[in-house]
Amino acid sequence: MSDSEVFYRAPIYDNIFSYTSPRELVRLGRSCHAAYAAFKDFSRRAFGINRHLSDFISKPLLFRGLQARTGTLIAGSNALQFLGRTVYDDADMDIYVHPGHAREVTDYVVEREGYEFKPHSKQPEDYRKIVADKWDNTRIRRDYQIKGVRSVLSLEKYGSDGYRKIQVIECAMSPFDTIINFHSTCVMNFIAFDAAYSLYPIATFENWNTLQVWRARPLHDASVPTKYGQRGFHWLSTLPLDTSLSTSFFPHMTRTVGDQYTWKLPLDMEGVDLRPQMSSSSTPFQFDPVTCNGWSLMERDGQMATVYQPIQSAIFRYNYTTTSALLHVDLYHFMLEQCFLRRMSLQDAQADIAEIAKQTWFDAELAGFWQAYKHE
Repeated sequence: MSDSEVFYRAPIYDNIFSYTSPRELVRLGRSCHAAYAAFKDFSRRAFGINRHLSDFISKPLLFRGLQARTGTLIAGSNALQFLGRTVYDDADMDIYVHPGHAREVTDYVVEREGYEFKPHSKQPEDYRKIVADKWDNTRIRRDYQIKGVRSVLSLEKYGSDGYRKIQVIECAMSPFDTIINFHSTCVMNFIAFDAAYSLYPIATFENWNTLQVWRARPLHDASVPTKYGQRGFHWLSTLPLDTSLSTSFFPHMTRTVGDQYTWKLPLDMEGVDLRPQMSSSSTPFQFDPVTCNGWSLMERDGQMATVYQPIQSAIFRYNYTTTSALLHVDLYHFMLEQCFLRRMSLQDAQADIAEIAKQTWFDAELAGFWQAYKHE
């Protein structure tokens, strides 16, 4: 059998590809036409998002539609398993939710998927007393001890497939802000409705290294490095001196979600409903808000830390981050202008009160600014 004939037989190339890292998998797929066809076939099956979600969600397409209209991300061990093509025993699914969407997402998991809320000792029995429909986009509340987290709701279900647990994490600012402040880089991966992302793919899936990130609250729980050590990762408390390893963390560089250093894996979108227009006066947009975020990995107090400036205003439905000073200044002027125009419309005695009550969001316009400064 010739080398090229291997790529015509799925049982053979499945066995080869299953032991191949993501980067080597792509390289193999570029070696010849037969290998490319085999690579596409294997990837379609290995990265089947609907099958992956079905371990926790009975109707994956409906859930991904919920993700699309709320910007909800799946992160933590679940995203790591999906991109790493592996399974961790007893791992749950963590869902990260924008402010103002926690009630909608939790209602869906409880009412549509049959999960039950399991409060901890300091939570009320009814989760609706913890997360509400009302929210204020000009304030950041941190009621939880972890940076970027406002509340955590544990939802459990027992069925024919056994015990399942989903945690809905209500974020104080945004899912991205919470994820980028995780304990280390190997868990800075997430699944949106249309794509999965790894922010440090070479370090995570090629070198199996994870770099501890500086946190406002020290990492007292020694079980975290131990847990990820058992999963095959080498825990690094500081940036390695060996440049062949340190460069895989792209230190002191301006990063954006989806940049050339990100592994972005597009997902099958057949049957997934996209985001509807948020209001009649808002410009429609159907991208995930996470794609308009930037950060840098910089040194702070002898450790590496994620650094960025928040983008937050009452004219944006979602909150964002950037390291671009020019983008921040231009958005500041744009926000002032729009807030002034809104104030004037409210003072107009002839204004249609019903129309004024319909919030106009400028997230689509922010995306235009973002594209202009993305590679600045």
